[in-house]
Amino acid sequence: MSAWVVALGLAAGYLVNKNMQIGQQLEQKVKTYNDTAEPANPGPTTQAIRTVQRTVPEADKYQDLNMQDLSAKDVRFLTQAREAAHQEVATYEAGPPPIQGVYLNFSDRVV
Repeated sequence: MSAWVVALGLAAGYLVNKNMQIGQQLEQKVKTYNDTAEPANPGPTTQAIRTVQRTVPEADKYQDLNMQDLSAKDVRFLTQAREAAHQEVATYEAGPPPIQGVYLNFSDRVV
């Protein structure tokens, strides 16, 4: 019976050793794959998109206006209103200024 115990011990040792070798090889292959992978491309920045949006061709710029029924004065008014709305959005997206205030001194306070 001792031969069976020895054989079982050797088989278990072989399987544990094989499992460790395969695990190490797998970790090495994963590391190699991750090292050669290119970083994620998050795409263009918001500023780049806004720059492209602000430089559209004239045909696309006035596509929503019915130019044949509007006078030049009305077109100018509508484009200025659109520009004012754009400025308002840009101001809003810039965020509020940092909060400024006065430090309160509580040393005179009676508890």
